[in-house]
Amino acid sequence: MEQQSEIILQKARSYRAILSAGTRLYITAFRRFFKASWLTALIYALVNAALGTLTAMKVPELIVVIQLQLLRFQGVFIETLQSYLPSLVLFFVLLCGTVGTMALAQATIFSLLKTHSENGEIPVPASWWKPQTDLMGRTLKGVVLTLLVSIPLLIIAPLLLPLWYVQTKYILEPASGFWHTLRKGYVKAMGHWGLLFLVFFLTALFILLTGLVVMLPAHILFLANYRAQMGVLIGDPLGMPSYMTALTFCTFVLCSMLYFYVCLPLLLNGYYIYGSIEAETKEHEKQQLDLI
Repeated sequence: MEQQSEIILQKARSYRAILSAGTRLYITAFRRFFKASWLTALIYALVNAALGTLTAMKVPELIVVIQLQLLRFQGVFIETLQSYLPSLVLFFVLLCGTVGTMALAQATIFSLLKTHSENGEIPVPASWWKPQTDLMGRTLKGVVLTLLVSIPLLIIAPLLLPLWYVQTKYILEPASGFWHTLRKGYVKAMGHWGLLFLVFFLTALFILLTGLVVMLPAHILFLANYRAQMGVLIGDPLGMPSYMTALTFCTFVLCSMLYFYVCLPLLLNGYYIYGSIEAETKEHEKQQLDLI
């Protein structure tokens, strides 16, 4: 089994081979990924839909209020914006909830990938109603710490790419701590920056183009709410049906659920990048031992 794993995962690959392997795994094992993650993905979709609905209902109104104040008074009055404070607090709570539930949903995928890295197969989940929880804590910790580390690196965006490898390595190797993985893995990944960039760019391009289609209904509702709120603030009637909030929420649930699986190639391609870098590292270490 170990030999099979080495051939399937830990193999030096070009960016084309990584994209090909990730796409092949996505297509052949999608049903198993879906069975393992749909329940946690639905929870993520519900929380994200609450965030999206709040954003669609309140943010356009807040933007319009600020725009009108700037237009009429060339300034913004804090007293006017205080009524939006509860909505802003709820927004940040839901934002944190969205990140957390997304990480828990990703954990069910990483659990299958960990098994795949050990025996070369994606296992069939035992139940449609019982998500695998063994990597949830580790994935949540890895996502949160990676986001925290990303903040100071935002100044120079290209420095963020090695964190893709670091996060994947940390989640799939339970014996290692995050900071140890970051210290050793970041430098190692910088040596493969070109590979990381090509795979990330092409994967992100796919997600962006597909995501625009998947999220189009949600974007349309956001713009409709924006125009309606602008009309109210200049004296027009709201002109929106009473079921608009429920419609917005249901639309965001459906779009968020689909978008989660649109983003799945990001995990799978990162998985094969991890395998490729690990394989090259082992080969380099072996060559050094041969020279001694």
